[in-house]
Amino acid sequence: MSMHQLCGFREFTTTGSHGQSVAYSPFAPNLIACATGSNYGLSGNGFIYILDNNESGITEVLKIDQRDNFYDICWSESEPNILASASGEGLIHIWNIGQKYPRVPVAEFKGHRKHEMSSVSWNLPKFSNLILAASWDGTSSVYDPTNPGWPAIKIKTALDGYKTYQSVWSPHNPNTFLAASSDGRLTLWDAQASSQEPQAVFHSPNSEVLTCDWGKYNNSIAISAGGDSMIYGWDLRNPAHPIFELQDHGQAVKRVKFSPFHPTIIASGSFDTTVRVHDFQASDGSIHILNHHSEFVHGVDWNLHTPGELVSCAWDQTVKIFKFA
Repeated sequence: MSMHQLCGFREFTTTGSHGQSVAYSPFAPNLIACATGSNYGLSGNGFIYILDNNESGITEVLKIDQRDNFYDICWSESEPNILASASGEGLIHIWNIGQKYPRVPVAEFKGHRKHEMSSVSWNLPKFSNLILAASWDGTSSVYDPTNPGWPAIKIKTALDGYKTYQSVWSPHNPNTFLAASSDGRLTLWDAQASSQEPQAVFHSPNSEVLTCDWGKYNNSIAISAGGDSMIYGWDLRNPAHPIFELQDHGQAVKRVKFSPFHPTIIASGSFDTTVRVHDFQASDGSIHILNHHSEFVHGVDWNLHTPGELVSCAWDQTVKIFKFA
């Protein structure tokens, strides 16, 4: 994949709400969902924006408001109009943007009422139709969308007194997921295992792990990042030491995403207000530094349909789309 230069840039303003997470639709190359919160995610209402990136620019298709902040958003991998959101009131909501009343959730999942839900991930349909969610109570839960209510599986993925910030299903193996936690650990899990012990533990020295992702071309490769501004690459078969380290950011890294088109390309968003594109095989690390945001960058995602297209959201109340040639 060629990513030599930035050839296009667009912006949408989420007036009055601060970006927490952003995701391209796996079905429509022009559709984007962005989860936001009022007052930097600390209090007030949350909003979900459904955006259309079309020839005339980025337009708002739908805006959903809720009584508490949203922290994460993801699309269903099997239904083009279905999304899941994670909220500060400890709930997972399912939305159908194709129905008559799209601003009313079609399902609600409980289980973490006293703690924020920090991430949500939908499994690939070739494995299951299950949702994985992480919580600040230090757990990761599996929900069946056809059976709303309490979690089908709940696993303690952080040590006592610590938070789990993100849990992500594997794109390669059913029931397998990664969890990033404030205890400085990236952990590998089998959701169906009889013992609630991680299959492997990867340590980030002296730092919270805020985010993680799976390599899309190699089922043994994963990345993590967090408070020490580093991005670590891991061979999941050998947890002793990272196989690469990227030291380009100046502050904590909030989100990392592997490219769906190139096995060594990674996008990251950081509290240093930059979005960066890295090639972990390149000697100089970052191949693009995007200084277009003015506040903490919380969300990044790659377009699954259009090579070289990247979206980000930040606390500066903007969603930005970057196109590389």
